[in-house]
Amino acid sequence: SKATVSVLYWFCLKMCKDTMEVTDLAMKKLAEAPLKHPNLLWHEKCWFVVGVVMLFTLFPLTVVTVASTVVWDFLDRGFMGRPQDGLMFWIAKKINIHTAWFGEKFVRNKADSFMPNVVFLLGVCVPLFFLWHFQQTMEHGFSVKLCFVYHLIRLGPYFMNFAYVYTSCHKECHNFLGIFKKPYHYPMQYVFNWWIGLFYGVIPSSFSFGHAINHHKYNNGPKDVLSTADKPRDSGRNFLCYLPRQFLYAVNISTVLQFIEDKEYVTAAWMNIGTAWYALWVYGFWIMSPSFALAYVLFPLGENILLLACINWCWHSFLNADDPEDDFVGSITILNGPIDVMSEDYHVVHHKYPGAHWTTHKPLYEKDCKEGLYTAAPATMFTDVHVFELFFLIILRQYDELAKKMVDPRGIWTHEDKKNAIKTRLRTCWWGPRFNLNIKLEGKEIKKN
Repeated sequence: SKATVSVLYWFCLKMCKDTMEVTDLAMKKLAEAPLKHPNLLWHEKCWFVVGVVMLFTLFPLTVVTVASTVVWDFLDRGFMGRPQDGLMFWIAKKINIHTAWFGEKFVRNKADSFMPNVVFLLGVCVPLFFLWHFQQTMEHGFSVKLCFVYHLIRLGPYFMNFAYVYTSCHKECHNFLGIFKKPYHYPMQYVFNWWIGLFYGVIPSSFSFGHAINHHKYNNGPKDVLSTADKPRDSGRNFLCYLPRQFLYAVNISTVLQFIEDKEYVTAAWMNIGTAWYALWVYGFWIMSPSFALAYVLFPLGENILLLACINWCWHSFLNADDPEDDFVGSITILNGPIDVMSEDYHVVHHKYPGAHWTTHKPLYEKDCKEGLYTAAPATMFTDVHVFELFFLIILRQYDELAKKMVDPRGIWTHEDKKNAIKTRLRTCWWGPRFNLNIKLEGKEIKKN
């Protein structure tokens, strides 16, 4: 109902607040036409059912823990300011400042001097907390209250521990020289993907190979196993169909099959090694306590699937109908976002310069702006918005609110122009049964179906 949608939208905004001019006639008609959702094909209906089951399984538990971390952050900053403005983050920043001289001894780039502290917190303290909970479970039985406290602490205020783990896994897989310098480089090169990530539902090799090689090679196209481009993105139903795709990626199934199809057998083997590592991790705790393994080890994997599905759907919801490979439209840029962990909001820069250090993202963005690259299409840009807020605005079709937050780098679009461009870009389908481009596909656009 409209009331339910309004309440959900208000809640999402409340949580996150703190926190081309269209000249082609065909594209105008696409944008102005009423949104139509053709009936799902039989296999899409199957994925939809699986997605609904996944949502009702994962959403209640995930939303309770994530919402609790948001409340924690609200309390920490006295309901004032923005996320990361609270006392705990102030203390963390002070610790990082006063230990920078020590951290610089371990990292290649001085800007990463805080990384040893992050590794100590998430790679030593969280695992020790995890083992204490395991001991308590074995001695006294499973406790829902203790489990909740563990996940709350594990995620951190405004789920920032989660954000730093996944951002660091992401940076780690693109930084071939590594974050840490010699002699610490070799034992620490993949510490987030192969150790810390285990406590956050990361299956080793999913980032290092699946993301870095498949996603960046095919760039949301037909062979990208995480592609969002086969259905209109302004649809909650279509997102539910997408959830199983995220699952198959997260557990290294779809990526292994794609690497085998591409005859990249060595990469597929490394993917399987990562899967085996995670399977041993789960099995080791399962044989001792199935309830502990389910609540402490496997739940973070489900959390990963749901949250990263929302993030990826948002990062790649928009497509240039004249050039679906256009990174400036196909990836989003968020300016002045309430949470920008290591410059992840410059997602266009990341796709254009995947190996660039995070401190160079803003300068590279400014360089490309001066060269007119962001004004050509123009780029898909928003301001003062969080990625999860943007996700809900998209699937709930809040075009007016999206248009208010959209940035036109040329400064010539009206509010209605922005709405039309948003609708066009959200409904453009690059491949699959809803393919609606009037251009000849080349390069990474392998096929229509």
